[in-house]
Amino acid sequence: MSALMRRLVLSNCILGLLAIVGCEGGLETAPVAGTVSLNGEPLEKIMVEFWPESDGTRSFATTDDKGHYVLQTDDGEKEGATIGTHKVVLRDLSVYQDKFLGRGDEEVSLSNGKKSRISHAYTLPTTTPISKTVEAGKENVIAIEVEKAR
Repeated sequence: MSALMRRLVLSNCILGLLAIVGCEGGLETAPVAGTVSLNGEPLEKIMVEFWPESDGTRSFATTDDKGHYVLQTDDGEKEGATIGTHKVVLRDLSVYQDKFLGRGDEEVSLSNGKKSRISHAYTLPTTTPISKTVEAGKENVIAIEVEKAR
């Protein structure tokens, strides 16, 4: 391979790497953690999702037995959420009674009639009344108080 050809290949490799790094680093994130509670009591097994209102990727976490969550991006690459305002979606995972939610060969009622502890309004980005802002350069500690399902 000639010296000119090697330089062209090396240049293309460097440009390709710069493009990849530039794309991945394009949206800034910040750490986000907090609690989910109902009437001041912590809620465990709540899926917390932050959906950016502008550019960005969804972030999610599941609350522990103290109602605490720590968000990570959808791709699992970063802890936290994209900087900016987010719609907060919540789902009560306790209704699924620890059942595997993957593919199945048969249709199964996952809830077995168990009712969600929280309002159904929280389950979609288009209906949730909760909106939170993630700020750059801060440890964003976001407490979320929810209403009981009716």
